[in-house]
Amino acid sequence: MSQPGIYSKSVGYSAVSNLLRLGKSLVKLYLLRQRVPLFVQILLTSRCNSRCKYCNIPLRDQKELSTERILSLIDEMAAAGTYRVGLYGGEPLLRGDIFTIVQHAKKKGLMVHLYTNGLLVKQNIDTIRLLDGIFISIDGPEEIHNELRGKGSFKKVIEAIELSTQYVPVYLMTVLTKQNKKYISYISELSIKYDCLVNYQLVFETPSLSADVSPYKLDTSEREECINEILELKKRNSNIALSNTNLQRMLDWTPSLQKKGYQCGVIKCWNGRGACVIDSDGALYSCYQLIGKEKALNLNEHTFQGAFDYINSCTCLTCDVGCGAEYNLWLSLNPESVLNLVGLLRRSSRRKSSLHH
Repeated sequence: MSQPGIYSKSVGYSAVSNLLRLGKSLVKLYLLRQRVPLFVQILLTSRCNSRCKYCNIPLRDQKELSTERILSLIDEMAAAGTYRVGLYGGEPLLRGDIFTIVQHAKKKGLMVHLYTNGLLVKQNIDTIRLLDGIFISIDGPEEIHNELRGKGSFKKVIEAIELSTQYVPVYLMTVLTKQNKKYISYISELSIKYDCLVNYQLVFETPSLSADVSPYKLDTSEREECINEILELKKRNSNIALSNTNLQRMLDWTPSLQKKGYQCGVIKCWNGRGACVIDSDGALYSCYQLIGKEKALNLNEHTFQGAFDYINSCTCLTCDVGCGAEYNLWLSLNPESVLNLVGLLRRSSRRKSSLHH
């Protein structure tokens, strides 16, 4: 196991090369009005060692992309202008080739974040060390977390947080439900205790991925109460990563607010134009919500660029899904959200620097 406090330098593109590639992508996206996959989310597997109450992803039986194809896909993504890749599951740490995948993505100059339930972090420290950040799911104190995510999982998650903070910036990821809405401040306090950033995500239903979320989904008054609490906590806890703009717009949203191409009717959606999602079987979609619903090409038979060009930019009338709202605000060049992002990046950079030294 690697020694605590030592942060690995990835061998690969220099910071200058990465900035030049990002600049080129931004010119294409904004000045030339071209579609550029700046943000790509990859479901590396549908397998999972947890059984969260609101998730059905582990019930899917899909053949995963091979190691060879994922590595060549990363090459194609970098060539297409991708800046940041998010590695999801299922549980991505279940893949035996996860170190090779992350290492290759870093060599190609990509920003890499991994989303995990935390149960396998201890066994994968060499992989964790390479990341730009890790998102660890935690839904409340021990009794609540174990109820939602599985008996005995809480202690392993805390261990994962304590271990990961020795190597990389850590984000606590909390799905807000009726069952844990009273513990928003508890999660905020954890972020202070462990010097982590924290993201809160309202539970939502994705037809092909989630279970019936009706027993867990907040009603309008509960949602407003939760968002108001987060806004108040953010005034005294800078670890809360969500921008005020994001939170305020979610607060202003009502089901009657409909606007084509806008997330929740209030945030311009860039899915299919500046972002996309790759399912665990290799199919490339514009959005999580459209997995299995929109026509898509499979990356086992097609190039990344060809599959990305095939999908549409967002044409949905609206949706009630808050995930991805932050990067949609960044791509919309919302001033407050961009400044919030700059602050987060500076913090992460200082964090990585301190861990390295």
